[in-house]
Amino acid sequence: MIKKNIFAITLCFCFIVQMFSQEKISATEKYKQFGLVWGLMKYQHYEVSNGKYNWDEIFIENFDKLESVTTQTNLDVFLLNFITSIPESKIKTDTNTDNLFTKNYDYKWIENYSGNTALFSKLKKLENNTNIGFYYTSKGGIPTFDNEKGFKGFDYKTKSHRLLELFSFWNVIQYHDVNKYLMDKNWYSQLESFIDEFSKSTSQLEYELAKMHSIASLNDSHSYFFSKTVLDSLFKFKAPITTTNVNDTLVVSGMFNKLAEKDNLKLGDLIVEINDMDIKSFRKQKIGSLISSSNERHLERLTWFLLMNKEDSLKVKIKRKDVVATKYIHLYKTFPKDEEQSRLPFFSYKKEWEIIEDKIGYINLSTISKEDTKKAFEAFSNTDGIILDLRNYPKNISGEEIANYIYPDRKEFIKILFPLKQRPSLSHFDKPAISAIVDPFKAGHKNSKYYNKKIILLVYGGTQSRAEYIGMAIQAAPNCITVGKTTSGAPVNVAIFKLPDGEEFQFTCMGGFYPDGTQVQRNGLKIDHFVKQTTSNFNEDQFIHTGIKLIKSAANKGI
Repeated sequence: MIKKNIFAITLCFCFIVQMFSQEKISATEKYKQFGLVWGLMKYQHYEVSNGKYNWDEIFIENFDKLESVTTQTNLDVFLLNFITSIPESKIKTDTNTDNLFTKNYDYKWIENYSGNTALFSKLKKLENNTNIGFYYTSKGGIPTFDNEKGFKGFDYKTKSHRLLELFSFWNVIQYHDVNKYLMDKNWYSQLESFIDEFSKSTSQLEYELAKMHSIASLNDSHSYFFSKTVLDSLFKFKAPITTTNVNDTLVVSGMFNKLAEKDNLKLGDLIVEINDMDIKSFRKQKIGSLISSSNERHLERLTWFLLMNKEDSLKVKIKRKDVVATKYIHLYKTFPKDEEQSRLPFFSYKKEWEIIEDKIGYINLSTISKEDTKKAFEAFSNTDGIILDLRNYPKNISGEEIANYIYPDRKEFIKILFPLKQRPSLSHFDKPAISAIVDPFKAGHKNSKYYNKKIILLVYGGTQSRAEYIGMAIQAAPNCITVGKTTSGAPVNVAIFKLPDGEEFQFTCMGGFYPDGTQVQRNGLKIDHFVKQTTSNFNEDQFIHTGIKLIKSAANKGI
């Protein structure tokens, strides 16, 4: 009987010990839960979202109190007290999501508190509250964050400051990035790894790398961000050459003569490996986790980073004709200003517009003006086709202005997904109420004299943002053929957000779609004819050659 009692007591003791041990909470988990609640209140609590509190300072004050919290039960009490410390005024509930875009709506984490009635009720009210202010966001349809001024006295050496940086960044994406659903990895699922990295980043380099890794996770070509600390530490030295990526081979297309000749480098040399890795694998290792990019084609263009190093040499495998050699090449911090440079000749047109072959017109959209565009189309009235070169960023012309010459009627060329002003994480396809333009996503007008021959649109990986937007307008012409390579995949406006440490980053704040609903963000523009470059023909403009062939073929067929 005594043995049975001892066994029962022992079993009960083990159960109690196990129960209490299971209730203990990790530092990462309690930081995560606090950061989630802090972000929810920032953007969806009436008082906080109206800017009545210095929400960054409140983060720091409460974060320091978290150190004494060791169990989930205590954390629940802490979070409830945190929420109720701010008056709960003017809650207005709306749970209707009919006809709204809901792929970014992610409040599932609140369900974890369903066992705590008081805390769960508070969180659900905040989730569904639509009576919010716009101190931290704009009052219009496009997000702006003018009141994010940075955190005075920010010090990366202080853990609470580093995690304020993370949660400021993470929550603005959580609630205001309409393209969040397109990321390679679910945004919520990455939070714990971000917390671990920011928590452990005690050196400036580690901290800056943590920041770059998190921004790169957006998979958004607009979110390019490179820390000077990282550049100075890991990319200190650079090669005395420039290269062009052709099918994951780096072709030497330019060089500082004397420095390049020191390593017997020649124009046209093919770099097929770096540090015993093929170019694609090395690119992924070197910059894949550091640079935000909507798609691989955009990342391929950043070849200069591949030939930079923290040491003053780099191992490469070079092919010249049929000879392959592996060697170390010298890298340099700077290059002499008076150093002679050589570049491979490229088949290109310098003029803004001209007749390039018999009855074929060419327009370089980079710098052409509205007035010169009119002159060009007048001069091209009897041509068989026009090549519009969009391998650039147009500075003086809009897609709507070009559409006036190539559309027979006014028509829609783009659909835009806007964040919903008072419903964070939700969005819709209607134009903003503040828009002063009737049908802002239509272009052209009734025009019986529109240019009705072939329009060839040239695009490539560097065609991005406004250039892609203009490209979509051109593509809506009834006789347009798009030639080139996958574009950057970031076609519409950006929002700029100042982080607590004073640095700014940007992200695409709207979604870009064709009128048929085809997504352009990350995918890039639709391509009708992909240009095939090889390491033997890349210095001739295969884009223009393809355009000329297509125009001549159509003319011969009487199309």
